[in-house]
Amino acid sequence: MHKPLLNISFRYFLAILIIWLGTSFTYTHQPDESLNNTNSPQYRPAFFHNHNITDGPYIFYENDKIVLRWIKGKTLKTKTILGNNTNYIKKRFGFNISIDQLKNPVPDNIDFVQKFTNVNDIVVISDVHGQYEMFIELLQQHNVINSDLEWCFGNGHLVVLGDIFDRGSKVTELLWLVYRLEQQAEKDGGKVHYILGNHELMVLNNDLRYINDKYIHTANKMNMVYTQLFAENTFFGKWLRSKPVMVTINDLLFVHAGISPELVLKGITAEKANRIFYDKIIGKSWDIILNDSISTFLLSEDGPIWHRGFFENTISDKQLENILSFFNTKHIIIGHTSMPNIISLRNGRIIAVDSNIKEGNYGEILIYKSNEFFRGTSHGTLMKLEPLKDNQY
Repeated sequence: MHKPLLNISFRYFLAILIIWLGTSFTYTHQPDESLNNTNSPQYRPAFFHNHNITDGPYIFYENDKIVLRWIKGKTLKTKTILGNNTNYIKKRFGFNISIDQLKNPVPDNIDFVQKFTNVNDIVVISDVHGQYEMFIELLQQHNVINSDLEWCFGNGHLVVLGDIFDRGSKVTELLWLVYRLEQQAEKDGGKVHYILGNHELMVLNNDLRYINDKYIHTANKMNMVYTQLFAENTFFGKWLRSKPVMVTINDLLFVHAGISPELVLKGITAEKANRIFYDKIIGKSWDIILNDSISTFLLSEDGPIWHRGFFENTISDKQLENILSFFNTKHIIIGHTSMPNIISLRNGRIIAVDSNIKEGNYGEILIYKSNEFFRGTSHGTLMKLEPLKDNQY
């Protein structure tokens, strides 16, 4: 039922070439030489320090018991957590988690509105697709996390704009790191927003066409389908089901793929979309989804996790103004469609942040500071983001 990625025309390739050739690379910031190189043999933070563990841990709730499963080499390992003893997790995997967090990884009341104001510092990263090292490098180079992979962004907000899953081989490590940063940011008055993309929904709804072979091996060892590792009776399953598809910060709307004019015509607000995904889509059977017209629409090519209209020139200026007015925002921040670098379209009203991190060779993050946008590269450079001219895209 999921729509395949659209065929890319010659015009689309030409647009990418023009963007790459026309982008200004005026450096205004140099990398901090004190930061660890994640590719260095000396790079050994406590977090996931045991390199004999090839995947996991996955946490299951079974018959009132908390059961850990992970892969060590080629062997499945299992451990039941007894009482309030979570020290085993710290010893084995290198991170702290309280028994309360372990038992209930989501808040009692889920916020479907997802609206935040008066945020001065925002960093956005998108479409990581299992590229754990690149994720670390980008966040370290721009002082979001330190050399121990701990939050150092104070009261800033980090937006992970979907698609941690699929393609790459370190999805599990990324999930645990984002969860840990989420907890640390809250303590510092900051925030981590993990927004669902199409690849999260694909895995949660048993569309496994893009998973890495490593996770086929893991699922086979556990005698499960990969989707079952994220079922409702799992830690990750509960946590992921609580995540939104749209978030508003200041006058910025964040959504994985895009907003179609049809979504606005149907009157689907961010709150409504987040609630419907939670109640009727995430992890639900296709029989349930297809029996609901709004759910079916939200998972179509006009829905927020698949729409590419901003790159196809199918949305007029008037329609864009209607979209921005409907959501009461000035900018829409999107991922999903890969570009050589972060770009600003439609006079800065659309900012596309999927910089092809999935290839693992280069990547960028969007940095918002003092009402200005910057591109932060994996080399540590910082460049002011300038809107492309109309004839550049």
